[in-house]
Amino acid sequence: MRNSKLKQIFSVCFITTFMGQIYLNPFSSDFRFSLSVVAFSLFIFWYKELSIVPTSFIVGVFLFIFRVFIEFVQNPNTSNAYNLAITHFPVIIYYTFFGIFLSISGYRLLHEKKFMFILLLTMSDGLSNIIELLIRMEALHNFTIVFFVGLLRSFITILIIEVIKYYEMLLVKEQHEERYKQLVLLTSNLRSEVFFLKKSMDDIENAMNKSYQLYKEIKQSEENSEMSFKALSISRDIHEIKKDYLRLTAGLENILPKISQHEGMLLKDMFSIIESSYDKNSVIIKKNITIEYHCSGNIMVNKSYELISIINNLLVNSIEAISDKGYVKIKGEVNGQDLVISVMDNGEGILPQNYTVIFEPGFTTKFDESTGKMSSGIGLTHVAYLVVNQFKGKIEVNTENNNNQFNTSFTVYIPISNL
Repeated sequence: MRNSKLKQIFSVCFITTFMGQIYLNPFSSDFRFSLSVVAFSLFIFWYKELSIVPTSFIVGVFLFIFRVFIEFVQNPNTSNAYNLAITHFPVIIYYTFFGIFLSISGYRLLHEKKFMFILLLTMSDGLSNIIELLIRMEALHNFTIVFFVGLLRSFITILIIEVIKYYEMLLVKEQHEERYKQLVLLTSNLRSEVFFLKKSMDDIENAMNKSYQLYKEIKQSEENSEMSFKALSISRDIHEIKKDYLRLTAGLENILPKISQHEGMLLKDMFSIIESSYDKNSVIIKKNITIEYHCSGNIMVNKSYELISIINNLLVNSIEAISDKGYVKIKGEVNGQDLVISVMDNGEGILPQNYTVIFEPGFTTKFDESTGKMSSGIGLTHVAYLVVNQFKGKIEVNTENNNNQFNTSFTVYIPISNL
């Protein structure tokens, strides 16, 4: 903490001193107006953990030493240390009183009250300059110039503060939008996982019933009591697995309503979310895949998470179908009473005899060449389930073969009334 304050004080001294080299001498004397006051005011406003009066005194001393040193270096033969000290020590007085006035006025607390902020900063600057002029024993008939410069520096200070705050607001807004997009995709993926967990529970229920039925059949035959015991044990194990699945599914379903309550989403916003999520996707970059997005039907979609899940799964399917270099085109448009979503790619294509089975659970022709593992084959199953059961729509598949150049398209038709 102490090191942090020392660094802040050093940065205030350094920047203020540097800005002090931009100045005017309006009275043809050693008295000067510089931008160092603007820099000091900004630092004191932002570094709220620094005490104003001690910091202003240190800055004044730092400026005094710097000005004496610079003038001595520039005129080593004619410079007198005593005269240089007398000439420049009023800067210490100016900054000390400037800090006192800022501290008394509550400078840091008046930013929202811009008129008072400018007024008090102008008065603090002007009064400190008058005290410096008195010490220099110079004429005080130029009050107008002194306070005008103070007003000008106050305006510059408040302008810079407002610009910085506006920029920070834009950054925060951008971060919130990015988090919102991530939340939407996360929710969409969670919904997909819940669907497959429920499907797995149905399969587990069937397996448990079959194993229990086997137990009863073996027991009735009274031929092998050990086998019947093993069948019963398997049935119990499956039942335990089912209970774990139930707990997991219940937990996810309790979370989903909390994170998915919203008033719907525009189709263009959904496309924007999907596009941003794939902008820096490593797989797309590695495969050199170009994705084009076209959205001409900007309608409100209430079941946005489900629709995002459909588009996302079709997009993933297209990316997996491209081995090296290719394109994917995603289009959304309104056609009569339907919303039409089409995803087309120039990947490996789909054989006509597979059109009817590609939506079956577990069906896949894709595998990872590096590991030899087959794809799960559940993405298109989920798409078909949502399109048919959730939206009461339909999905069509087509592959065109032009001299072994394949163009595969998935076209989804969803009644707008079901969105």
